Amino acid sequence: MKKDLIFTPVMLLIGVLLFLLRTTGMTAHIAISVIGILALIAYTVLTKKEWKIPALEILMRAFYGIALITGIVIMNVHGIIALTIIHKVSAVLFMALLIVLLVTKATLRKKT
Repeated sequence: MKKDLIFTPVMLLIGVLLFLLRTTGMTAHIAISVIGILALIAYTVLTKKEWKIPALEILMRAFYGIALITGIVIMNVHGIIALTIIHKVSAVLFMALLIVLLVTKATLRKKT
């Protein structure tokens, strides 16, 4: 749980900074997303054995990956609205699952 209490605020901050694209600019957006993927990889390696709900853990990481991949495609191919929608929806779902998993882990931890 300690790792979750460190990781979740970091990823929430990264997520908020990523949602502020107009403020941060594209260069910072790319750098922040790379930092986010590195944090996500490190967190996965450290906590894989502690996953309480593996399906949601995998789904959360998949949504980050979808957002990352569609973001890369959007940079190279302009004008496809569906990609933009998929990018934004997957980013929101990543953030939502991040919060849901933290609350779930805290609740399960409290019961034991």
